[in-house]
Amino acid sequence: MVFGTGSIRRVVVIHLDRGEDVLESLRQIVRAEQIRNGVILTGYGTLDRFSYHAVTTAGLPPQDRFVTVERPLEIVGIHGVIADGEIHAHIAVADLERGFGGHLEPGCRVLYLCDVVIGEVDGVDMRFETRPETGLRLLNVSPGHEVPGPRIDGGPGGPRPEPRPYTGRPGGHE
Repeated sequence: MVFGTGSIRRVVVIHLDRGEDVLESLRQIVRAEQIRNGVILTGYGTLDRFSYHAVTTAGLPPQDRFVTVERPLEIVGIHGVIADGEIHAHIAVADLERGFGGHLEPGCRVLYLCDVVIGEVDGVDMRFETRPETGLRLLNVSPGHEVPGPRIDGGPGGPRPEPRPYTGRPGGHE
């Protein structure tokens, strides 16, 4: 894993009105406010059109499915990263029967309201770069520290670890 540290320089609070496109509005604000690196701290609201994509396979290259849903939905959360001015955000929505979500795409239309809060980051540069070994476009952090991350056995196609019993203690397992 690679990580970097910085600080939040300022916070930009955005209110979107009925009929506005969520992602395109966020892109407009990021350009106008010249936000190069940041985090989408929170987002909530309602939609009447929801456009997203999600991965459908565990292998490389990943296969994506693009979906548009048209009905009243509550935005449960919007979170993401702004790296070198580019937004990568995920969104979760729900109706009275189920919840679902994925990568935020253009075409998410605000039903009544949508509020989003962005924190502009100083002290760390972020950008999305394609990794030659996987072909995936992933976040790169500079200056960054590289350390090995904890691994879980049993990834796609491998053996699964035995579940550990829940103990009720902090951390949940023995």
